[in-house]
Amino acid sequence: MPIPSPTAAPIADVLIVGGGIVGVSCALSARERGLSVVLCDPGEARRRASYGNAGCISRSSLFPMSGPGLWKNLPNYLLNRDPGLRLDYAKLPRIAPWVAGFLRAANMKALRHAATALDRLMSRAFDAHMHLAERTDAAGLIKREGMLRLYRSEAAFGSAAHERGILAEHDVKFEVIEGAALHELEPALKRPFAKGVLYPETGSVSDPGALVEAYRKLFVDQGGRIESVSVDTLRPQGDVWVGSFAGGELRARQAVLAAGGWAHGFTQALGYRFPLAVERGYHIHLVPGEGPGLRRPIHDSGGYHMLAPMRQGVRVTSGVELAPLSAPPNPTQIDAAVREARGTLALGAPVENEPWLGSRPSTPDGLPVIGAAPRHRGLFFAFGHGHIGLSNGPITGQVIGDLLAGRAAAFDIAPFSAERF
Repeated sequence: MPIPSPTAAPIADVLIVGGGIVGVSCALSARERGLSVVLCDPGEARRRASYGNAGCISRSSLFPMSGPGLWKNLPNYLLNRDPGLRLDYAKLPRIAPWVAGFLRAANMKALRHAATALDRLMSRAFDAHMHLAERTDAAGLIKREGMLRLYRSEAAFGSAAHERGILAEHDVKFEVIEGAALHELEPALKRPFAKGVLYPETGSVSDPGALVEAYRKLFVDQGGRIESVSVDTLRPQGDVWVGSFAGGELRARQAVLAAGGWAHGFTQALGYRFPLAVERGYHIHLVPGEGPGLRRPIHDSGGYHMLAPMRQGVRVTSGVELAPLSAPPNPTQIDAAVREARGTLALGAPVENEPWLGSRPSTPDGLPVIGAAPRHRGLFFAFGHGHIGLSNGPITGQVIGDLLAGRAAAFDIAPFSAERF
């Protein structure tokens, strides 16, 4: 008996475009609420940002890339001298609206607004993950031993005092550690650091790609359907939404756009003009050296990189590169990160021949776009999470699941509205 093609399938309740952590989480939440769901995913797992991140389920990531400190660092950014941010000048005119919004957000008022908004997601992020993970065989991938931010000088530690003040206002727990206590907490450290700040509520994932795959399996086990297709267009047709791909179409009464770095093309085709950019990031795994192993993710604020213990080895992640999806890889940042990492930990040879490269969707104010599309009934947005997509995928899914079921979100999502642009 022939297997029916996607075009022959009945109309589903929900069509979700995007198979990363955000899309899968939305799909699971919709199934929990009794809706029939089709998840569209090209199946290129390694390209997903949720595959290649530092594995943090963060509690403390309340701050966007833009902020009051931008102006001091701007000359280094513009000259590509700062490993935390690299610009592809040939393509910069394409993201001029994003750049303008990014500069407008470089002030304390905008920073505080973003922190208050992001706290609504971050304070719920770990529990939302465990709600899913505990129903899979991958819950053991998640630990909660915190994340350690390291400062190479007293001046660097002091420059982040305003951030710690804002975190305290939002009841984010942290502990300042120095001297012998720092080495006792993380014996693997080679480099002398002036101070460290431990954020104990942050969780870590030892294989983010495997965790997302476990969530996908849970979705299928609960009656969800995954189509390994690359949707080209998403459009309304009467009372349904149609996702077109090479060789067919999928139809549903409601649709969710959770396409990450690829969301911009879909929204433009529907008449929206979001000031989006693509944050590209790199990682590579290194074999752990002799001696104690790394216990938790660490962020070296002076080296502009993170190191995280993974099943594959120690994952070294780079800063942000603003470049188009199609731009060729540029190893400048990850090479610099690896050099700095070797000064921090005892590390051996690279595990892979080439660094991984992934793309994340970025909004200028650092807030994702979550909620109903303002001009299209039955369409919902869930993109723009930047570097906090792994953290906030499941809680975003809960919000979208409620909206798809005709319920109000459990908390105020107005700051994430598409209408702010």
